[in-house]
Amino acid sequence: MENEVAGTDKVKKGLKNPYILGLILILVLGFLVRIYFFNLTDGQALWWDEAEYGASAKRFLGIVDFNLNNERPFLFPALIAGLFFLDISEYWVKFLLGVLPSTFLIYVVYLLGREMYNQKIGVIAAFLSAVSWTFLFWSNRLQPDFISMCFQVLAVLFMWRYWKQGSRRAIVVSAIFASLGFNFKVSGLLVPLIFFVFMIIRDKIGMLKNKDYWLFALVFALILIPQGIYSHFIFGNSLALFTDTGYADEFLEGKPIGWYVLNFAYDLSENVLFILFLIGAILALKFSIYFDVIWKDKQKALDAGMFSILTFIIVALFYIFYIRGAEDRWVFLWLPFMFFMAGEALELIYNEVKKYSKPLGIIVILGLLLFIGYSQFNHASSVIHGKQSSYSQVKDSGLWIKANSDVDDMVITQSQTQIAYYAERSIDHWSHFNGPEEFSEYVNNEKPKFFTLAVFESHPPWVQEWLQSNQDKLEVAHALFEDPAKQEPVFIVYKLKEQ
Repeated sequence: MENEVAGTDKVKKGLKNPYILGLILILVLGFLVRIYFFNLTDGQALWWDEAEYGASAKRFLGIVDFNLNNERPFLFPALIAGLFFLDISEYWVKFLLGVLPSTFLIYVVYLLGREMYNQKIGVIAAFLSAVSWTFLFWSNRLQPDFISMCFQVLAVLFMWRYWKQGSRRAIVVSAIFASLGFNFKVSGLLVPLIFFVFMIIRDKIGMLKNKDYWLFALVFALILIPQGIYSHFIFGNSLALFTDTGYADEFLEGKPIGWYVLNFAYDLSENVLFILFLIGAILALKFSIYFDVIWKDKQKALDAGMFSILTFIIVALFYIFYIRGAEDRWVFLWLPFMFFMAGEALELIYNEVKKYSKPLGIIVILGLLLFIGYSQFNHASSVIHGKQSSYSQVKDSGLWIKANSDVDDMVITQSQTQIAYYAERSIDHWSHFNGPEEFSEYVNNEKPKFFTLAVFESHPPWVQEWLQSNQDKLEVAHALFEDPAKQEPVFIVYKLKEQ
């Protein structure tokens, strides 16, 4: 009874804290906005990566023969497969794996902001996470980004606690979360890389003598064992995720340096929020003034601004010089730290204004946050509405193929992942063949039933020529057009005539 009373008192006390009350309202707001956009996009077609995860899940369930991608950890498609096995629909799978983790990310960003900075900055960062247009957009997609991000942010949270308190339990928990973040998305490896660089600054050569760091590495590696077993049996190489990827090939092919990645710093924040981030970044750089002190005293090296700047730089360097390109969701790890720095800028503005009037200071901060929220919501709404029907023709054609074929029929397509997911038929792709002669021989021997031509993916230059020269063997079985006059086809399904 006493415990119940104490718990009730604790809740009442928490609700009297304006920051806790604000956080609750932010979480409710973030969830409701996500539900609004989620229902708006119900039934939209899966994009390439989404369909690859979905098709992989169906491969795990034995529904379709689909070539698994060694560059993707197996945990996310395995999770999808488990939900499909329980007969949970795509709608609810996307809700469980997208909307809920995206909402939970708001809370863990708050926790990290409170741990590294203070409660006020934690709440501000939570609000910015709740209204971020890119977070809102990707919440509706079947991607592992938010699950991975939750684990990554939690890994930083517990590592920071370790650095503050020296708790071995904290560093073990950090290692678990860091490894899980990587197990859902390869870019999660950036978190331990950031830790490593920060350890060099903070501990220098002493890091090699720290048994807790070796414990972190051991726990991280142990949790990767299931991925290694999976890779061994599927790809014949336990380290396929690390050694057999396309990233190194792209690097060696001489791709131009991806300086444009830096544009995402503005694209993901925009206008007022971007200015606040810049102000916060300048404030964070104050560590450079007394870097000699930081270098000598590892307690003073535990500088939140320095860690935030370091995170931004390492993520940027990875995508600019190694991957040499990025999409907005690839640099998600930037956002919590950009929001923290923007929070520091807002805290500075508030402290300056409240010298003259505390109520005015509150009004100014709330006004800036509301403006940012309104701008981010409008951006999200514009992008989500604009992309709502994208790839719908691929989805429709895939479902048509499924309804008009047998389970052992073969489809030749460049939309491999979507057709495999929606049609649930074995597929091969045009680019797999060296030219029309080799392909003709394949058709004569294997007799695939359908061939697709679409504007969404690039096709080898010989494909059009082969289709034209084999009109006597083919018939248009299904076609979707961009225009009402049906003069601009966007997806055509050809059928091999009976011989």
